[in-house]
Amino acid sequence: MGIASDLVILIVAGMLGGLVARMLRQPLLLGYIVAGVLVGPHTGGITVSGVHEIELLAEIGVALLLFTLGIEFSIKELKPVRHVALIGTPLQIILTMSFGWLTGQLMGWDSHLSTWFGAFIALSSTMVVLKTLESKGLVGTLSSRVMLGMLVVQDIAIVPMLIIMPQLGSDSFGLQALGMAGIKTVLFLVSMFMLGSRVIPGFMRIVAGWNSREMFMLSCSAIGLGIGYATHMLGLSFAFGAFVAGMVLSESRYAYQALSDILPLRDIFSLIFFASVGMLIDPFYVWENIGTILILAGAILVGKGLIFGSVARLFNYRNVIPLALGLGMFQVGELSFLLLQQGTESGSFPKEYFPLFMGAGIVTMLLTPIMASFTGPLYSMLQSRRKSDPVQTINLPESELDGHVVILGYGRFGSYVADSLREIDIPHVVVELNANKIELAAEDGRAVVYGDAGQEIVLEAARVSHARMVLLTIPSVRGSSSVLQKVHHLAPQCPIVALSRNPEHLEVLNELGAHHIIMPEFETGLEMVRQTLFNFCLPAVEIQNVMDSMRRERYTTDVERNYPRSAQLFRLSKAAESLNLNWVEVSEDAEIRGRTLAGSKIRTVTGVSVAGVLRNDHFIQNPDGSFQFEQGDIVGVLGGRKNIERFRCLASESGELETEV
Repeated sequence: MGIASDLVILIVAGMLGGLVARMLRQPLLLGYIVAGVLVGPHTGGITVSGVHEIELLAEIGVALLLFTLGIEFSIKELKPVRHVALIGTPLQIILTMSFGWLTGQLMGWDSHLSTWFGAFIALSSTMVVLKTLESKGLVGTLSSRVMLGMLVVQDIAIVPMLIIMPQLGSDSFGLQALGMAGIKTVLFLVSMFMLGSRVIPGFMRIVAGWNSREMFMLSCSAIGLGIGYATHMLGLSFAFGAFVAGMVLSESRYAYQALSDILPLRDIFSLIFFASVGMLIDPFYVWENIGTILILAGAILVGKGLIFGSVARLFNYRNVIPLALGLGMFQVGELSFLLLQQGTESGSFPKEYFPLFMGAGIVTMLLTPIMASFTGPLYSMLQSRRKSDPVQTINLPESELDGHVVILGYGRFGSYVADSLREIDIPHVVVELNANKIELAAEDGRAVVYGDAGQEIVLEAARVSHARMVLLTIPSVRGSSSVLQKVHHLAPQCPIVALSRNPEHLEVLNELGAHHIIMPEFETGLEMVRQTLFNFCLPAVEIQNVMDSMRRERYTTDVERNYPRSAQLFRLSKAAESLNLNWVEVSEDAEIRGRTLAGSKIRTVTGVSVAGVLRNDHFIQNPDGSFQFEQGDIVGVLGGRKNIERFRCLASESGELETEV
C-alpha cells in the first residue's frame, strides 16, 4: 500500500500513544512523539517504510499548525500584559539564546551548534503550560495572563526564527541574504494586506453564500496552504506564509467558522508531524547518552527558570508571579521541535545531535507539571520568612479604618465596584498584588494595600477585622479559597460577597462560607433571558418572578456551612425562599380593584400576606387596612404556591369572594 499503509500505521500508533499520554496526564504531543519512535526506522517490529515521504507530508501539518495559530492570534489578548509580553518576551528570548550558547560552549560544542541549542530552548510550550494551568485551576489569574501573553509573542517569534535559523551556516547566508529575505517579506506582507482587505473577504462571502461546509473548509485550506506555497516559491518559509494567511483570515467575519472546520484537519496532520519528529530519534542513542540529556534538561530548568523570574521582576511583577513563571515556563516548546526539524532538513543543524536535543526537550516537558506544583509551597515558605517585612500601603487615611469595604482585587470588577463606591461616598480600601494595577489605583487616589490577599499580614493592613463587608473578585478557585479561609479567621462575622467563574467554583465558595456569590456569565445570560421575555411581551411581574426563580435555583445549595454566622444566614435564606415572594398586577376586571385591603379579606380568602404595593414609581411597604387597590398596582405577596395562585386569579379577573371556613 506504500504511503497509505504508513499513514495507517502512524495514525493507529498516534492514537495509542495519545491514550497512554492522556492516562498519564501528559500532553498528547508527547504520546505522538513516542509513537513515532516506536514505529520509526531505529526500532524493530512494525515500521514505517517511507520515512522521507512522511516527512514531506508532515510539512502540511506544520503549515496548518501555523495557519490556525494566525487565525487565533489576537492583539487584544496582549493589552493587559502588553509591556512584559511585547518587550519582556524578546528580552527573554535573547537572554535564553545567550544562556543556551554559553551552555553549548561549556559542553564543548562549536559556536554554530551552541547557537542552535540556544534557539532550541528559547521558546516554551503553549500546550504544556495551558494543560498545567487548567489542571491546577489557575486559568484567569494574573500569573496565567502573563504566561499566555508571553507565549503569544513567542509563537510569533517562531516565524522569523524559521526564516533565519535554517540558513545559518550556509554559504549564501549573510547580510545580503538577510536583506533580500527582508525585502521579500515586506513585499509579501504588503501584497497580503491588499489581498486580505479586498479579495479574500469577497471570495469568502461568495463561498459562505453557497452554504456548503465542504466547500468552505476546502477554500480555507486552499487559502492557508496556497499562500504558504507562494512564500515557498519566493524563497521564504512555507510556515511563515501559512501564518500570515491565518492572520489575514482572522480579520474576517468567517474566522471562527474557518477555525472550527480546519482544527480536525490540523490535528490529524499535527499527529503526523510530531510522529515524524519521533521517527528521527534513535532510542538506543538516547539511552547511551541519558546522562548528557539529564544534564542539559537540568541546565534548561535552572537557567531558563531564572531568566523568566528575572524578567517578571524587571517588569514590576512581584509576589508569586516570578516564581510561577520560572517553574511553569522553563520547558522547551513544541514549536522548537518544528524549528529543529526544519534545520535538519536544510542541513544547517547536525542530524546526529537531533535525538540529544529532543530528549532534553521532552524531559523538560515531563518535569513541568511536577515543578509547577511546588509554586504554592515554595511561595508560602518564602513568605513565612519575610512575614516581618512592612506592608506597602498607599493613600490610607491617617485615622484607623472602621466600617469600610475591603475590595480584594483591582481588576475589571474590582475597579468598577471601587468607582461606584466612590460615587456614593462609601469608604473602601483595595488589596492588589499587580504592580501595574497598583499604579492605576494610586493615580485614581484609591486607598491601596500592596500585597497578596492570601497573607494575613496584608489583610490586617487593610483592617479586614473592622470592615463592614469584604468583596472578593479573585477569579481562581485556589486563590479565592485561600483568601476566604484567611478572612473567616480574621473576621468571622464579616459578610463576604465573592465572584465565581463556574459551578465548580460556586460550590467551593459555598462550602467555605461565602455569604453571597455572583457569577458574571450567569448574570449576563440571565439578562439576555430577561430581554427575550420582554420582547415576547410577557408581563413585567412574570418576568421578575422567572428571574427570581432562576437565581434561587442557581445560587442556593444544600451544602452544610462550617461557620455559625454563615449557617444562620443560610437558614434565613432558605426560610426567605419558603415565603416565596411573588409580584402580581391588579387588572381592570379584578374583584379587589377599588376595594380596601381590609374589605377584600385577602388573607382570609387566599391565605397570602401583602408585603408591599408598587404604584407607578412609589412603593408602599406593609400597607394598612385602609389601603385601596387600583388598576395597575403591582402587589408583592407572601405565601405558598397554591395561595399565590388563588390571589393571582383574584387580582386578574372578577369573581365572588368566598371566605374559607
